[in-house]
Parts: sequence; structure tokens; C-alpha cells
Amino acid sequence: MDNPFSSKLEGMSGLSIVKTLVSGVLCLSLSNCTTMSPQTETQPKHLDLSASYAAKMYEQKKRQSQHLESKDPRAYFHFLMSLESEKNYQFEEAASHYKEIVKYDPDTEKFFEKWVRLNLRIGKLDEAVKAGQEALKRFPNNKGIHMDMADILASQGKTDEAIYHYEKVVQISPKNSRSIFLKGTALESQGKWSQAKDMYLKAAEMEHNNPLGQFYLGRALLQNNEIEEAEKRFQMAVILKPNLLQARKYLAWVYERLGKSEEALKEYNLLLKLRQKNPFIEERIAKIQNLSEIAYKNEIALHKGIPAELEEQPNVHMRIAAIYFEENLFLRALDEFQLVLAASDHKDPHVLMARIYENQGRLDKAIEQFEILRKLEPESMDILRYTARLYHLDGKTNETIRLLKSAAEVNPENDQIYHSLALAHMSLKENDKAVESMKKALSLNPKKDSYYFELGALMEKTGDFKGAIENMRQAIEINPLHSNAHNFLGYIYALEGRDLDRALEHLKKALTIQPRNGYFLDSLGWIYFKKGEPKKALAQIQKALIYTDPDPVLYDHLGDILFSLKNYDEATGAWKNSRSLTLHQKNDLGGEMPNPQVLQEKIEKAKKLIQQTY
Repeated sequence: MDNPFSSKLEGMSGLSIVKTLVSGVLCLSLSNCTTMSPQTETQPKHLDLSASYAAKMYEQKKRQSQHLESKDPRAYFHFLMSLESEKNYQFEEAASHYKEIVKYDPDTEKFFEKWVRLNLRIGKLDEAVKAGQEALKRFPNNKGIHMDMADILASQGKTDEAIYHYEKVVQISPKNSRSIFLKGTALESQGKWSQAKDMYLKAAEMEHNNPLGQFYLGRALLQNNEIEEAEKRFQMAVILKPNLLQARKYLAWVYERLGKSEEALKEYNLLLKLRQKNPFIEERIAKIQNLSEIAYKNEIALHKGIPAELEEQPNVHMRIAAIYFEENLFLRALDEFQLVLAASDHKDPHVLMARIYENQGRLDKAIEQFEILRKLEPESMDILRYTARLYHLDGKTNETIRLLKSAAEVNPENDQIYHSLALAHMSLKENDKAVESMKKALSLNPKKDSYYFELGALMEKTGDFKGAIENMRQAIEINPLHSNAHNFLGYIYALEGRDLDRALEHLKKALTIQPRNGYFLDSLGWIYFKKGEPKKALAQIQKALIYTDPDPVLYDHLGDILFSLKNYDEATGAWKNSRSLTLHQKNDLGGEMPNPQVLQEKIEKAKKLIQQTY
């Protein structure tokens, strides 16, 4: 958005302006403003900025009818705050700021557009309509606001009002194909098929490559029994968007109507492969395959228009949202999903909205969507497990465990629940409980190689090396290509200094599967070091450094190998790197980590040897 603000505040940075305004308010409550507490650096979300010096000066000039070279500074403040809120996907806060912006700057059209759109994005559709009505009093020819108003009103079932706004968009912008197309869907919802067809045809002529336009036009033609034309439109929709499965369903039906039963059967079977199983498809396949030719033709002849099983109008905003989602236009997808939910509350929008919020770091909003899903489908274990996962990502692991335990009570034979529970306990370093849960998962699904691997890793953490090795062997027995299990066994043997030939065999198998895995190369280098072959070890460690991010264990191993080769100077550098990475490790990896004190002792020992050399 272009910055509509100008003049005197332009010499200041945005943060400076915000601080100036906020400080002006906060100073009023302090007896002495010469020393400010560091706490004033945090800006409250909702401030009355009317008492700030900048606002007072602006109001004074306004009363005196002086020439105003700038916008109201309060509008600028809220504009800056709204930008920050939007950047962090805090759309509720952004909408609140835009409500203030239009109060202090009622002459800038773009701000009203944003105010309406943000209320739509957060699902406050009634407030969006009120904001739109207020905006259109000032800007009656704003195409964007008319369009948003039309979409919202149509989703709320206020079709006549929606059509009025779609028509206003067309008056302002005659080539706006979206408004023409959506006016068609509104007319269709009123049963005005002939008028709807005219709109669809006009939109399709304007935007020939729009699969939705072709699909909806095909439906109108089918309803009017123009079967050959409907076939062309559905074929075009499928060519333009092969995963528009509803178009395939209609196309299969049209093939039947035209006597092309083989083509119809091909489409129906494809839909079944794509998990589009439903009674209508199954019934049609059965009739094509089982009825005699005469009986089948007589049955088809009875049908006119769109069959009852397909007559419900597909929610156009769900299809538009899906396209935006596929194209990574996530904000536009969110807007469309809110329009879908205004018409009816069902699963798909909530799932996709949650994915958008999760990808953008708004785990609280993703959780909110999945909590709605849990109410819609309380028996779904997949939804419950994913909700638990989101709580875990949000740092609320105790809530994760609570949910998973309640799931286990309802579905005690579900191994995935116990597996998830084990991972949650692991994150809290409750390794004994994690082992217990993983063993339960294995008892329910003893053929899962990944469970054995994870249980083995857990047992190694608890000090049960024998149990760790047994489970790793079991993982390899089930899946001989389990490279991580091969690596784990090889490294454990190397750490213990026994069965080094067997350790070498495991690592070579692991690297056959993943030849550029830096951690595997590190393990191989460590085995060579334990076997007394430091030059071979160094070659593998140096390769490992290429394929991994800086790792404290790897640098510790490098230091040990270099030290054994009497390269004390480089060994010191490697250990210093290891110590630095260990001390500044942001994430607890939960695995082996060098001891900083031991590293320091190694460094001091190397320094003494360097001094003796010189």
C-alpha cells in the first residue's frame, strides 16, 4: 500500500513517531518525565493518543483553521501499528487499528478498503458490512468495497443485496469478470437458471481459461438440457484444472447422457481411485456394468437436467479458496474461507485455515481452528492427534499429553496415539514415561520398524544400552534398509570400543543408502579412529563437515583425531569451535553433547604441547 501520509513527520523514522506519541501519553501520568523507565519502550495495544503533544498540536491547528501540512499523527501511529500487526498475522489487532485510522483520516479511500477486508479476514462479517456501508457513503464508487460487500451478503443468504453490489461493480468496471460470474452464482441460488447462464457465458467469454467459469457454465447448460454444449464446458474445465473433481463427476454424468458409457466409466473409476467414493458414483458404475443395454438406455432417458444427487450448488468460494491455497496466495485464501464458513460450517476450510496459520507462526489461531474441528468431528482421532501436535508446537506439551491420554481412553487400540504420547513425554525429558508409551505402541503394532528405532534411541538415553541395541537390531530385521538404525548401532559399538568390524559394516550399509549424510560420515570416521586409523578417520570427518551444519560433537571428534595426529594447533581450533557451539546451542537437541569443561581441559593440554614444541 502506498503511504498516504506526508510532510513534517517524514523526517522521523516510524519507530520514532510511535515512541513520540506513546511517550506523550505516558508523560501525563508521571510527575517527572526527565527520566523514563525502560518499561515505556513497550507500547500498549490500545492507547488514547488524544493527550499526546502531537495530537494536541494537530487539533489546535485544525480549530484555528490553519493550513494542515500533514495527516493526523494518530492516524499515522495506528497505520504503523497495523503494518506490524499484519506482518505478524495479527489480523484482529490490524482491524482494530484500521478502525482508528479511518476515524482520524476519513478521506483516504484505501484505509476504508483495508478496514472492510480485515473484518472479513477475521470472520467478523457483520462488522465488515457495517464498515462497508459507512465507507460507501464516502466513496460510493469503490469497486473493491462493493465486491467485498457482495461476497459477504451472498454468503449470508442476502442474495438480492449481493446482486445489487455485483451490478455496481459491473457499472464501475464493465470488464470485471469476477463480479459477473459471482452474480451468476447468486442468480442460480435463486433458481434463475436462464439469467445465471447468461452471466456465466459472459464471464467465460471474458476469461476463457478460468476452469470455474467453464464448470459453472456447464452446469447451467446441463440444467437447460444442452448436453453437447455442457460436455464441451466440463471437458474444458477438466483440461484447465485436472484436479477439479466435481467437474469430472459432472463430465461422467454427461457422458452417460450422451451414450458414452465407456468414457463415463473411466471417469467414475478415476474418481474412486482419488478417494471420491460416494453412493452416486457407486450407483452409476453398478448400472453401467449390470443393467442390460435396453434397461440402461431407458433408465438414462428418464433423467432431465441436473440429477438430484448433483443439484446442490457447489460453494464457489471453496473452489476459489482452494485455487488460492494451491498458488500460495494464503491471505486471499483466508478471505475466501471466511465466506465459505458464513454459508455453512464444515471441515475443509478449518483444516486449510489451520495450515495457513501454522505456516505463518500463528499456532494459537491454528489451534483455534482445530478446536472447532474437534467439535465438528468429536470422534476423529486424526483431528485430536493433530490438535495435540499443535499444542506441542505451541509449547503447551502438558495439554498435548492430556489430549492424547483422553484419546487413548476412547481408542486404546490405536498405536499412533501411544507413539505421539511417547514423543510428547520425550520433549519434557520424561524418558521413562516415553519408554512405557513406546512399548505400548509396539505391543499394538509390532511390525513398525520406526517404533523399534525410536524405542532404541530412548533406551540409550536412559542408559539401557543392551535394550537400545536389541531394538535397533529389530528395526533392521524388519527393514534392512533402515539407515539410521545401522548408523546408531555402528556408533554405539564405536563408543563402547567393541565389535568395531561389525560397527564398520553397519556404517557402510548406512552410507550405501545415504552417501552424503554428514552424521553417518562422522560415525564412520569415529569408528576408524577407534580402530587406530586416524588418517582414514580424518578423511571421513572432513567430508562430514561439508554435508552438515556446524555441530559440536563433530568438531569434538575432529579435535581428537587431529590431536592424535599431533596437529595440536588445528585440534585446539576444532575444540574451541565445539565449545562455542555447545555453549551457544539455542535448541536442546536431546542427544550427545560435549562437556564444555572437558573441552577446555583438552584445549589447555594442547596449548601446553604447542608451547613445548616451540
